[in-house]
Amino acid sequence: MQKYTGKLAVLYQGEGDLSRFQELAERLAVPLYKTISNEISECFFLSWRDDCLKLLDKELLKKGGLVVDIEPRNGEQRSWPAPKQGPLAQALGRKIKTVVDATAGWGQDGLHIFRMGYEVLCIERSPVMVELLQDGLNRLALQDWILKLNLQVPRLINGNAIEILRALEVQPDCIYLDPMFPPKLKKTALAKKSMVVLRDLLGDDHDKDELFNVALNAAGRRVIVKSPDYAEPLGGRPNESYQGKLLRYDVYFKD
Repeated sequence: MQKYTGKLAVLYQGEGDLSRFQELAERLAVPLYKTISNEISECFFLSWRDDCLKLLDKELLKKGGLVVDIEPRNGEQRSWPAPKQGPLAQALGRKIKTVVDATAGWGQDGLHIFRMGYEVLCIERSPVMVELLQDGLNRLALQDWILKLNLQVPRLINGNAIEILRALEVQPDCIYLDPMFPPKLKKTALAKKSMVVLRDLLGDDHDKDELFNVALNAAGRRVIVKSPDYAEPLGGRPNESYQGKLLRYDVYFKD
């Protein structure tokens, strides 16, 4: 498993079991701090607060921090499965049953796809994001509606999606890609804090072209690429494209 080093530390401030924080720091091979001082060079911190694993930067230490949100999106019905509405649902189509979210990130698209009733496998190569995602999935598994309906929450695999997709034994109907594109030179609006932090922590996805080609080979029916509206289509001209707010979903069918 890849170890993250550089900008991150684990922060324990007296809330919760210290051994849990120590184990997290050991898994990630990063320092564990109990106080923040000017001598500390790390910019980001993982810490459990309010029974959630949160990612904080020095600006957010006294605020809520960033966490994998397991609640339905604004306007999304809380029934399960949620209605298949909107551009993402259109891109998925009604014949799709199994989806691999190969660039899981904060997990919001993967969780949205899951709530619409699809079977979802998430892949994430950043050990930092894997810790945050697994914490979110663990919390999701304890939700009353999940337990009542006896649902299996999305599975999560830590690793390079290119290698994992090549080794899949069963073809998923759809592979979903949401790679990080270089930011627009002239920003028209402030980017979400979660994406700013993620980009600062992890950088851009420089192998997204190879990932797309591997995904197209591994998918059973289609590949969906989520792109900002200013970006060129990752795989050339798509078979279909569905426009959202400031983004689009390009769909590539298997031959």
